Amino acid sequence: MKRILLVGNKNWETEPILNAMLNKRLCPTLSSPAICNYPWNYASGTVAPRAIWNFGTDATVELWCVQDVVDPKWNSSSSQGKHEDLKQILAFSSLQPSLIIALGTAGYGTADNHIGCVVIGTNVFIHNFHPDHTNPLSDWDEPAVFGKLLPSALPASFFDLFNGIKTAIETGFLKPFLNPAPTIELLADTVNTALSVVNVTNYQEYDQSDKAGMDAVTGISPAPPVVSVETTHGIIRLLADCPFVFMSGITDRFLHFKDDVNGKDAQGNVKTEAQNYTAAFNIGVVVGNLLPLLPAWL
Repeated sequence: MKRILLVGNKNWETEPILNAMLNKRLCPTLSSPAICNYPWNYASGTVAPRAIWNFGTDATVELWCVQDVVDPKWNSSSSQGKHEDLKQILAFSSLQPSLIIALGTAGYGTADNHIGCVVIGTNVFIHNFHPDHTNPLSDWDEPAVFGKLLPSALPASFFDLFNGIKTAIETGFLKPFLNPAPTIELLADTVNTALSVVNVTNYQEYDQSDKAGMDAVTGISPAPPVVSVETTHGIIRLLADCPFVFMSGITDRFLHFKDDVNGKDAQGNVKTEAQNYTAAFNIGVVVGNLLPLLPAWL
């Protein structure tokens, strides 16, 4: 029996992902979950998945939300809290994970417009924006893995799984309200890299922290193709020593968080929730079409 962990970051990311996965018109080959905790009525800090799918005796798939598991004593964006508390999900089952898939919204790695697209890759680079312990809300430091390109043991054949489902996936993608990409598509490649900038709990620091992280990752040789800039994929990557892949729904261009995520419509309404929802929902369309293929592949 294989154990596959799907790990979303915030609840406002995980819920749209699950919404898409439960939609039979968009994910027609995915069976109904054996357990579905929706709506989520548990207290913060509860170690329980949002949903579980069973694929006979071949595999079990659990969808988790980092924010659900982390003790509310922590700031909801604390990398330290996420790193310390997320390990609890490993004890939920006696099975060790065979595959971990990190899920979440992200900015793209350049100013190119890929808003609404879902990017998939295997490499992670973790940058500590507060190495001098200046953020008491998140003081996580792990020099052995920070500032290094962390590859995955995921076989390249994983990406062949998308050959037969790419059209179905892209047909189901939603179009974000703010600055949508000219072509909203699935961008999957084993060399794609996620930049995780950690110990950032103040959204006002995003431009500064993202730039610092990008300077760090592009300073290594050869510089990897960064397609995802966020805070948590790297934390999920360190959860267990097993094959890993990330899936990011793109909400904004590099250094355009304020414009692309917190922008307004013609009536002056801030569209943050809608922008995040569509990007996260598109991740769910990908996962919902992919899952039925994974047990046989594993």
